[in-house]
Amino acid sequence: MSPNRNLYSSRMSKNTASVVLVTGTSSGLGRAVAERLVELGWEVIGTVRGNETELPFETVHCDVTDDEAVARLGQYVFERWGRLDALVNNAGISLTGPMEELDPKEVRSILDVNLVAPMALARACLPALRAASGVIIQISSVAGYSSSELFGAYQASKFGLEGASEALQEEVSGQNVRVVLIEPGAFRTEIAVKGIQAGAKGSTGLYESSWVEVDAWLQWHATAGPNPAECVAAIVGAVTLRDAPFRIPVGEDICEELRRKGGEMIAQADAAEAFLLSL
Repeated sequence: MSPNRNLYSSRMSKNTASVVLVTGTSSGLGRAVAERLVELGWEVIGTVRGNETELPFETVHCDVTDDEAVARLGQYVFERWGRLDALVNNAGISLTGPMEELDPKEVRSILDVNLVAPMALARACLPALRAASGVIIQISSVAGYSSSELFGAYQASKFGLEGASEALQEEVSGQNVRVVLIEPGAFRTEIAVKGIQAGAKGSTGLYESSWVEVDAWLQWHATAGPNPAECVAAIVGAVTLRDAPFRIPVGEDICEELRRKGGEMIAQADAAEAFLLSL
């Protein structure tokens, strides 16, 4: 983890500007959110893994799956500013493939990035967040509560993030730290085309038609999906407005999908109750 001293990194003294740490700011939602917060006057530090030098905010090279690097990043933020008004856990990867064709190492890799890393970052940043009565923004997904074939590993990471965030909210609410889950639909970003596919893709010969559909959807997602501006606005709003709700589904019909899932679970509870009474 090493700071990249660029346009905004000369502000080395603590100041009254609001401070935000955004992970995964090389491109996509993370970069757009960071740039918008800079425009709003926030002091922004973004994590990157490449050699980006032209971003209008300070960057730090940090592998979010490196426990020691994450701990150093939390310490760096606290020692430099003494506070953190917001942590945006945006860094993430995708993985597609049926369970039968996924190697356990592939599944562990996505859980490490999408679930373990946000929990580790929250842990590392909580002292600075408490000092600012700050907020933790968890970038989840509609896949955090709604499932579809060949996305089981990705959904496991997001379902896990949702549960971890619910527990975290209960743990820190009395410390004046808020937690907000953003649940985007299929906005146009690079995560789909940069995502990992099962190394044993097609090895069973049982999921050909599903693979064709998923490959077409991933291409659509990256090239013709909805403009992510609505999602960026939702994330920025969750960062800057203290009345943001805990869960924010965002995108066309995404709120309706959450309502559908709620109704489905109520129906399942009714069916389970009837089954148990029949025993």
